[in-house]
Amino acid sequence: MPYISKGTPSTIHKAKLHRKPSGLQSNYNNAWAKVSINYRKAHPLCECCLHLGTMTDITAGGYKGCVDHMIPITRNGSMYNLDNLLALCKGCHDTKSQFESKGIAPVPTRLDMDGKVVPYDRQDVIKWLADKVKIKLQWAEQSKSTGA
Repeated sequence: MPYISKGTPSTIHKAKLHRKPSGLQSNYNNAWAKVSINYRKAHPLCECCLHLGTMTDITAGGYKGCVDHMIPITRNGSMYNLDNLLALCKGCHDTKSQFESKGIAPVPTRLDMDGKVVPYDRQDVIKWLADKVKIKLQWAEQSKSTGA
């Protein structure tokens, strides 16, 4: 049996020490879980899809969707302010995530009472995202029709 001294952590232990915490381990906690559940109860349909005229269920169960921050927490967005939350289906969330890597939605923002950033008008973010989703859907349809 190999011997590992108590003073030298194993390779696996070192990896665990240096691993970046996942969402549930870093910013997301029990308080966030409650906010997310309550927001989903109040908004059981994807807010972007509704803007596009489709009803997409995002209630809990499987990965149908999520409650997402319009202004990401990593960009000083408010964690718990309802003005910064958006109920999204998986497809709309994936589209938003793609564009977030290039920058946040180009919409006016304001600071909330805690000094965190929230959109000035949530409808601006929904319209911006709906335009991106519509373009992605049109591109997918064109790809299907051309056989690409």
